Amino acid sequence: MRLWALGLGAGLLYGVLFGLAIHYLEAESWKSAVVAAVITGPPLGVTMVLLQRRWGALIPSIDTNLTREQRRTAFQASRRGPVPTDPAIRAAALVAARRQLDRYRSRLFRVFLFVMPVFLVLSGVLTLLDDDREKWRAILPLAGAVLLSWSAFEPRRLRRRVKLLSTPDST
Repeated sequence: MRLWALGLGAGLLYGVLFGLAIHYLEAESWKSAVVAAVITGPPLGVTMVLLQRRWGALIPSIDTNLTREQRRTAFQASRRGPVPTDPAIRAAALVAARRQLDRYRSRLFRVFLFVMPVFLVLSGVLTLLDDDREKWRAILPLAGAVLLSWSAFEPRRLRRRVKLLSTPDST
């Protein structure tokens, strides 16, 4: 229950900040700002909780013979940092890295990775071409496109990590 409260609190905070930005930066009425905050805040909080639960489920499923701290260390080692010297933690990190890589191989992720940057770049270009808007407003969609494009390189990094964790003498 605590995770849900945290996620909904974060969604509420985002909604309030988004509503304030709509009101002050877009010069919209308070009614429009509140509607935008209510529409965006709770769904963002729920989405954050669902993603956290999905990624969090990976940690306990790594190896039940390890302590919670060792599982956390294995999960962190599956992404970055030094290769664990403990063979059990190293094996758990390898399993976690392979599972993460499998998630990036899904068709839905590949479609998302292609479509979202295209729409964000299109949004940025249209903002630049719009005579009624300030040009600085194109920064946000273009920055989003860059961040999403970074995700395209994550599978390659995970493959290198799997190879590193699989090599017996890479300590």
